[in-house]
Amino acid sequence: MNVQLEFVGHACFRLWQDGRPTIVMDPYGHSTVKLEDDGRRLDAETVIVSSLTDPAHDNVKLVLGEPRVINALDVARGEAEANINGEPVVTVQAREHPNHNEHSPNDNALYAFKAGDLWILHMGDLGYELTPEQLAPFVGHCDMFLVLTGEMNTPTHEELDPMIDFLEPRWIVPMHYNLPPLSFAMSRIEEFLDHRSGDPVVFPRHHTVTLPPPELKPGRPTIIVPEPSGYTATK
Repeated sequence: MNVQLEFVGHACFRLWQDGRPTIVMDPYGHSTVKLEDDGRRLDAETVIVSSLTDPAHDNVKLVLGEPRVINALDVARGEAEANINGEPVVTVQAREHPNHNEHSPNDNALYAFKAGDLWILHMGDLGYELTPEQLAPFVGHCDMFLVLTGEMNTPTHEELDPMIDFLEPRWIVPMHYNLPPLSFAMSRIEEFLDHRSGDPVVFPRHHTVTLPPPELKPGRPTIIVPEPSGYTATK
């Protein structure tokens, strides 16, 4: 089955496949780059968000029309059920910060769904390392891991390592990092790639990749670094 994954920017992706609804994940909005103000909107039938309390992850108006909206946090709390492509959405509740403060949004959730033969795991807006016990629902549900790599209110690169080792994804797609004009004092992608120097890296030089992408080194995840489609990155 033909499956396409598009990196829109920040933590936002769009996925589509033959004969199935198009899905947008964690659409963002921010004064630095606010796509809908420029008349740029996304076509999709389904939107899944890690929460509905953070405009950098829940900007549903970025999507045209009246899409079906899945709040992964509601699913994680047992307040809703959701299926995508005939499979239940797998969720784990988390926070941007383990101890809330006035600068920290409310709880959010990691979520995984199946597209074609692959499970896609989106890290939501997680702010700290999760234990193997907390990650256990995603075992067998993480072929491709969409990973927060900016280290600003997200796990450090050192904290990501045991999570990646436990889940054993075949591919990693970095997100939520310093890609000007979206920066938020986050670290740049080069720092993550240097940290994961044992992993092979593919730069598609395009915003969309066909799944499954190649696997380049046995026993190591391949890191895929697409360009953003939602804006023109600057140095």
